[in-house]
Amino acid sequence: MTDVSWDMNDRTIVRKIPDEPRQKTLPDPSLEKVRQGERMRFDAHVNVESMPEGKHLKKVTVFSNVPDGGTWELISDEGTAVGGRGTAPSPLMYFAAGLGLCLMSHVEMLAKSRDFEISAARLEQRSTWTTTMDLGAVAPADIYGKGELMQLNLIIESPESTPKISEFIRYCRQACMALQTVTAATPVATGLYLNGNHIGDVGGTGPFPKAA
Repeated sequence: MTDVSWDMNDRTIVRKIPDEPRQKTLPDPSLEKVRQGERMRFDAHVNVESMPEGKHLKKVTVFSNVPDGGTWELISDEGTAVGGRGTAPSPLMYFAAGLGLCLMSHVEMLAKSRDFEISAARLEQRSTWTTTMDLGAVAPADIYGKGELMQLNLIIESPESTPKISEFIRYCRQACMALQTVTAATPVATGLYLNGNHIGDVGGTGPFPKAA
């Protein structure tokens, strides 16, 4: 297999970098060896910095505990309707893409490792969120975001029977860590470090009670 080569230029919004980033508040990435059938822990580490240009422009550094996973820099922006420049995907676009990409990875991996013949696979997805409309007059305490629906449609070409492919997709959905993150309402801890001091977790680990 030949190596993949990307043509990098000043408009590139995703690039691989040689740096090994560190985080002051979290442990360094490490992968523990496990036996067949045991649960293996995968960690995605993310550093986000606001860029001096402002207007929602941010630089994201992503790395993990997966060997040879690499360190990646991504640029994130917002559309002009919410004050951005529209120069890069928004945070929610990256989030939605992660769901679809993770599910398709499992379609590919499980098809190769098990007795499922897949000729072609494609995914079409729509992720819907709502938030309190804020034109400058809504108090921060009254702004709530909410995920409404993640619709992922798999378009499969296969000589296998409908029941067998349906079973296969259920396995993929069950195995997809990104999809299970949203379906299982994974707890989220939000720690606060203020002026170098650890204040503690803010907001609890579950959804906000008024997010309706």
